[in-house]
Amino acid sequence: MKSTQHELPRIDQKRQEPAPAFIDVNSDCQSIVVNAPVAEVYRRCLQFEEFPRFITSIKKVEKINDTRFSCASMINGQEVKTVITIMMRIPDRRIAWQGVSDHFRVGVVFFDPLRRDATKVTAKIRSIVEPVLVTGALRNYLTNFKRFVEQKATT
Repeated sequence: MKSTQHELPRIDQKRQEPAPAFIDVNSDCQSIVVNAPVAEVYRRCLQFEEFPRFITSIKKVEKINDTRFSCASMINGQEVKTVITIMMRIPDRRIAWQGVSDHFRVGVVFFDPLRRDATKVTAKIRSIVEPVLVTGALRNYLTNFKRFVEQKATT
């Protein structure tokens, strides 16, 4: 039997599927000790409207509801709007979030009481931003958050 040019593939032949396109995801994890009780540190971290005071790339935050907020950030000189969803809250222990932006996709912040007036804050984030930039930004934001909480605790 002769075959034609338009012959269908045989059933036993596997069809080639295009490979999925993955975007490189970088992650970082850093900690800092904040001189304030864990309940105060956790409460301050939930004040999303205050984020521009310590996350300098965020210019504006608007609360949508109890678990979602919108923020406008400046990334590489361009304004990026993102909706962040809080996925999990464990009072005085953990806050996990997910964003619709490619820049900072997911993150979690852990709160560990060290003593009555000190809390270790650990932030883990996943992003497509270059690792060196993620590391520097996260360090700066944690340092700013420490100052933000400690200044309020003393006044």
